[in-house]
Amino acid sequence: MHITDPLPREKNARLVFGLDWRAYPAKQMRAERRRYADDFGATHYIEYKVGKDAIGGFCAPETGEIKGARLYSGAARIAQHERVKGRAAVLVMLQDDQRVHVVFVVRGVVRSDEVLTVPKAHERRLTIEQECLRLNLTLTTLGSGQAVGDVDESFGAAALLDDRKTGRISKLPANVPTVVPVLVILVAVVLGGMQLRDLLDPPTPPAPKEPSLEDRYEALVRQTFAAKMPRANLLAPALLSTLGSSESVVAGWVFEKAVCATQGYCAMTLRRYGGSFEDLRQAAPEAMRPLRFDADGLHAGARGPLVPGVAFVTASEKKAWPTEQGLIDALQTPPQKLSTKPFELISYGYTVHIEPARPLLAIPPGAAGPRPAQMIRVGTWEINGFRWQSPLLAKLPSNMTLDSMTVELKLNEQGATGKANGGAGDQGGIHFTAKGKYYVLE
Repeated sequence: MHITDPLPREKNARLVFGLDWRAYPAKQMRAERRRYADDFGATHYIEYKVGKDAIGGFCAPETGEIKGARLYSGAARIAQHERVKGRAAVLVMLQDDQRVHVVFVVRGVVRSDEVLTVPKAHERRLTIEQECLRLNLTLTTLGSGQAVGDVDESFGAAALLDDRKTGRISKLPANVPTVVPVLVILVAVVLGGMQLRDLLDPPTPPAPKEPSLEDRYEALVRQTFAAKMPRANLLAPALLSTLGSSESVVAGWVFEKAVCATQGYCAMTLRRYGGSFEDLRQAAPEAMRPLRFDADGLHAGARGPLVPGVAFVTASEKKAWPTEQGLIDALQTPPQKLSTKPFELISYGYTVHIEPARPLLAIPPGAAGPRPAQMIRVGTWEINGFRWQSPLLAKLPSNMTLDSMTVELKLNEQGATGKANGGAGDQGGIHFTAKGKYYVLE
């Protein structure tokens, strides 16, 4: 969270970015507000309405930061601005020195409100553009600042000063009922309704049964694997093959990097080698559009190939999963069992990093009820290598999912991509970074 300096002509007013946002029915606004405030540990909130829903932002500023100040949400002012609220999807990026305020609004609802470094802001922009492509949302990019890059329309911080009353952040009311009104109502109910209670009041429903540990665990397993997580040993080689068959040189622009999620289109970056923006605009095929040109004059963004569909990791196959130690023995050296030449693989830059697995359902000590047998644990992994090592990815165990994959062109010290056979003996070529999760049984 970031609180700005005092606003011009309003020495006690400040904008706040980086709130946690949620949408909930306006009819249940008070109860939902309290629930989310408790979840976020918030002391302050802001609400505005979109249709029948209330859009709430929550934060917990330090007392020393806000003493004597009136706080306003920058994201709320953006979402309700005339240039934003009537559009399907809007990404606003406002540079403030070395940080960038990134606000993503969909049909007037704040989806994300972040304060990021410049590199992280560019990564977030690519993720949002890819999400809008997947959801078929027309995205408009607004913003200002040298590091922000090209935008559809200029939108400076001064636009947030137009309506000084919008977005006021308030302190959450104490969650204590007023004693006197409650006592008055209670006495009236007891005295006036004692004789009619049996006739008018329905019987009290039984208290809902608290779900057991086994029930909670089974529900969490169903929810986790309903996400349809693609198998890494199928999707990772398929992405390398798909990107390898894509056009790598277009009108003096060369492929530099592609970032792929598990569905939708990859986001591709091209680097200028002799061409111009206009050359690329005219020569780029329809499959690469829409294009985005960076302010440095050296890079352009384009739509990459469609992520292929593959089989998913499912809980029904858990009996075939290796153990956590078995997974480590299979993927990491020593010994590097996926290769007949483990030492050459190390020198060629094929590395595997595995984080320890944690329980899918954390059970507190002393929890009542029987513990589910052979509970699933989940961990994360990352593999770095070169395209010619794709067969190693195809041999990954079936319990590993792929979350994202970055493929980039790496040049060696002489500016070449590597050996003619696509190897990486001189550390040049098509390099990949694959990340995902793995699931094992206790």
